[in-house]
Amino acid sequence: MTTNLIKAETVKPTDLTQIRVVEGEAEIHEKYSDYLSDESSYGEPRAERLFFAKSEADVVAICKWASSNKTPLTISAGRTGLAGGCNPLGGVLISLEQMETMLDLGFDEGDKVWYLCAEVGITLDALNTAIRKKQLDKLKEKGALDRFLQDPQTYFFPPDPTEMTAHLGGAVAANASGARSFKYKAVREWVRRIRVVLANGDVLDIRRGEVIAQDGKFIIEFADGSTSEILVPTYTMPSTKNAAGLYAKPGMDLIDLFIGSEGILGIITEAEVLLHPYPEQSIVVFAFFPSEAAAVAFVKDIRSDDSPVEPTLVEYFDSHAVALLRDARAKGAGGVTVPSQVDTAQAIIFFEVTFAEAEMEPTFMATQELLSNHGIGMEDSWAGMEPADLAKMKAVRHLIPETVNSLIAQRKQQHPTVHKLGTDMAVPDEHLETILAYYKEQIEEAGMQYIIFGHIGNNHLHCNLIPVNDEEVHLGMSIYKRFAQKAVELGGTVSAEHGIGKLKRQFLQIMYGEEGLAQMARVKSILDPLWIINPGNVIPRPGETLPPLE
Repeated sequence: MTTNLIKAETVKPTDLTQIRVVEGEAEIHEKYSDYLSDESSYGEPRAERLFFAKSEADVVAICKWASSNKTPLTISAGRTGLAGGCNPLGGVLISLEQMETMLDLGFDEGDKVWYLCAEVGITLDALNTAIRKKQLDKLKEKGALDRFLQDPQTYFFPPDPTEMTAHLGGAVAANASGARSFKYKAVREWVRRIRVVLANGDVLDIRRGEVIAQDGKFIIEFADGSTSEILVPTYTMPSTKNAAGLYAKPGMDLIDLFIGSEGILGIITEAEVLLHPYPEQSIVVFAFFPSEAAAVAFVKDIRSDDSPVEPTLVEYFDSHAVALLRDARAKGAGGVTVPSQVDTAQAIIFFEVTFAEAEMEPTFMATQELLSNHGIGMEDSWAGMEPADLAKMKAVRHLIPETVNSLIAQRKQQHPTVHKLGTDMAVPDEHLETILAYYKEQIEEAGMQYIIFGHIGNNHLHCNLIPVNDEEVHLGMSIYKRFAQKAVELGGTVSAEHGIGKLKRQFLQIMYGEEGLAQMARVKSILDPLWIINPGNVIPRPGETLPPLE
């Protein structure tokens, strides 16, 4: 039986003096600077205390202390984000990296699925290695381990953000996704239970399917016996892949309010995730096309309901990305194998198709037929069926953003404030060609250097603007704003996977408007009335005015 009421638990906090802490802004900046920033290098982060939590009880103690002292508290996990979310603006920083224990393994007899529960500091790479190799001897509770070990099937946790050193908690908090989200969707689809420590130290244990919104609201009963209503925001979310703002739908599950909330509602300490059978075989292909239009036509075909194959990922590289690879090949590419086909190509589609071993021949033939329907043969493509082949192709894929970052680093030597402007927007299927044409039209009219690549299967393309000086940074920001407005106009999102963090709050306002942000703020005010957890992230606090977009 479902309800819209959840009762918070009381967890005995650790004695605060027993938790490792580094004190002093100068000490943290000098010796622990890696903990102050994610991959965005946003702002000038600082913290007066850095706590290293080892358990949920530690997190409870730190939250209670921060709450009683009205001290801002920023969560630090794998620090692989790109939106400045874990970059503290003062106060306390709490690292969860030592909370990496795998807790339990079980089998759901109703749904016939395996699940694993772990603390949130474990990396996705470590989690998947343990699952795939069935090296689970460190499980705290053995649960159904013997049955799992006897199961001949190999399993894995499907979501695969580009950076697999990301922590499980960060992936859940950000509703992370990646290239394979075309088939496997984002993290949200794979989470069945979480534990969350609220700002006051209360703990919520939320299991999917148990707490469902009724009449547009949830009711929370805090540990002290008081109750509050959480009103579900009424804005309409895009139908696309999305990582922007709080999840909100009529009749939604409470667990989804916290998944993708970027940690502004509480600190996730445990997550129970579903496992999936690992594919026996796969074929990976770099298909080289004579034009960008031909590549887009292929994408529309391979992802259609009539496609003879079901890809796990579909990635796109425009003519500028191909030119970059062509140049890298001529220069040796730093050890990365770049195939000769780039010499004549104008666009590339990188895709993967998985299959059972018995389906190898029909899958290969179907893939070959699909390519030939677009004037491309296997002999014109770079294809492989071994893990090493996929690794080589991923290296080429990553060479593109790495080269862009290198260009920016060179330009920063003369213009220190120059930085890359990378979009993270997605639109519905029917508007793929519209948004791609709009990107190119706006940038080329401005005369800026750019590269477009990314998850075209989800209409989620990263348009990288590469300014040469400070003037072009300002020009690029105005173009970025137009991109956001266009994506929203087409029913899309301003952030499909990177989240909002501190960097993109103004763009979230374009998407949901002031009323939408106010509705999110009301949810946060119930769960974090002092606004101490992850301050500066996602939404402005009441009374704060966002700086205008250029």
